[in-house]
Amino acid sequence: MPIKSSPAPLAISEIATEFSDSTPNQMSEFYRGGSLVNDVATNSSVPESGAIDIGNFYGCGNAVLASCPAGNNTDVAPLFPGTYTNTATKILTIAAPISLTGSNAAALTVPSNLAGTLDIQNAGTIVGSSGTIGLGANAGAAAGPGNAAGAGGTALSIQANGVTINNSGTISGGGGGGGGGSGGVSSNSTSQVNFGTGSNAWTQVVSGAVISNNSVVVAGVTWTGGNGTTTQLNSSNIKNPSQVNRGNPTTNVVVQNSPKKFNVASGFYTETTTTPGQVGGAGGRGFGFDGSSVISAQNGVASPGNGGAGGNGGAAGTAGSGGGSTPLGAGGSAGAAGNSITSPGSVNYSVSNSGTINGTQG
Repeated sequence: MPIKSSPAPLAISEIATEFSDSTPNQMSEFYRGGSLVNDVATNSSVPESGAIDIGNFYGCGNAVLASCPAGNNTDVAPLFPGTYTNTATKILTIAAPISLTGSNAAALTVPSNLAGTLDIQNAGTIVGSSGTIGLGANAGAAAGPGNAAGAGGTALSIQANGVTINNSGTISGGGGGGGGGSGGVSSNSTSQVNFGTGSNAWTQVVSGAVISNNSVVVAGVTWTGGNGTTTQLNSSNIKNPSQVNRGNPTTNVVVQNSPKKFNVASGFYTETTTTPGQVGGAGGRGFGFDGSSVISAQNGVASPGNGGAGGNGGAAGTAGSGGGSTPLGAGGSAGAAGNSITSPGSVNYSVSNSGTINGTQG
């Protein structure tokens, strides 16, 4: 544990015990950066050379060192077994080219039960996860708006005080995903279907439908009519304009006091065809460990009835873009940028950076 604070008397033997020096003990053995005293912030009062005094060692301490292996969703505490929760000074080294990644959690987390201090010396890469894509909407009013995209993941989560970050590598939040495009609008077109002369009274197949007796069914439309020599039947489920014309009476079926039967001379009906709108394009995935770069968004499907284009995925530590809109609804919202470093409001930490940090610290 760290050496006691001033003004309590301090002996060289206490310094030797803290820094594991065997006898005989000499002050010249305890320069900062030498074989016994680590060059860390806790020991900043100890000179690297020249005059050195017992009083330089108040509050200093021997650091516990740990090297961090590559991994996903790494927790710092298990890297310091038996010492994470005591007051020892701790140094965590992340060497190049080690990469720490996160999926549904921060790439590297410093838990809240830390005691003492922790110095994270990063020369590797700490990267949050990609923001998930927003899927494009189906066509049709019920599912018109595009779907929202996911936020990029956090690179480093600090849940305890006493943490110093010395970064010469890369710390990047994930990029937000691109929003999904809105569904496209359906379109309608109409055309007239004509049918010609029939025979054998009212029994005739026209376009796959049977015309029989005093009712005529053509493509889902039923015409019904009375007796006599009328030349047009009435439509019971109208497709306007639509019409069936009677031809001449048949001569082979004439019964007294019974309805006369007629050939079908001709007719027509109007048919409506619906072309569905296209689905919206899916958004692009944001930058993150699970995507080597920003993946381009997919576009809405081609006309007619274009779907909205998907939004682009965000670069490292930046938000994606929203999906394209159509008359059926708005495009899906963009995924937010992932933070490089996060912490609760009650936690303070310090950062010294000579490398690259992408994304907001918060």
